[in-house]
Amino acid sequence: MNIDAIKDRLARLSELGSDLLETRYKSDVSHQEFVDAGAFREWRVGCVAFLREALGEDSPYTKEFEFNCDSPYLSAVARGQAVLRAAREYIDFGPVARVEELVAAEIFTDLLGIAERLLREHRVSAGVVVACSVLEDVMRRSARHRKIAIRENVDDLSALNAKMTSAGVYGAVLQKRLDEWAAIRTRAETGELTSEMRTRADALLRGIREFVNDHLF
Repeated sequence: MNIDAIKDRLARLSELGSDLLETRYKSDVSHQEFVDAGAFREWRVGCVAFLREALGEDSPYTKEFEFNCDSPYLSAVARGQAVLRAAREYIDFGPVARVEELVAAEIFTDLLGIAERLLREHRVSAGVVVACSVLEDVMRRSARHRKIAIRENVDDLSALNAKMTSAGVYGAVLQKRLDEWAAIRTRAETGELTSEMRTRADALLRGIREFVNDHLF
């Protein structure tokens, strides 16, 4: 999910919420106002899933929505709409860490695309360096998130790998793969990779794509 998709999805959910308010009716028994129950459940599930994915389960916006919009009362839907409006403003103007990560994911996707193009052009060393730079950035973000002490702009891939493994973040298999990628990067930086190593570089790029998907968030 990219930033434009987030904004489009949030706008669509707000529109659905407005449509839901149009289904309002007053109970003849309790004289309280409700909205269509089935449509409400469908809309609420979509909102909760979106907020959790975009902002995280611990986000105050997610929690506020789940707590205040839990039934098809008209007032509950109105409160839910208010939360969506606040979330939209926060995404547009506030320093949302979750959204910042999604922006980073877009950038990383572009950089890995550049790395792939470089490999296609048989510029193997350049492609490996770009891909491994993305890998290192993701590892640093992961370490910061977990409060693992690292030396910014000093620790290289091998050092980051050792610290993350020591903290129990990576297992032995992943540690070995990361060490192998670090060794290939070192060779790339000294211009030792040739076009004949394209197959190995392609495998490295695929592995890094998987790593970014698994460890960025």
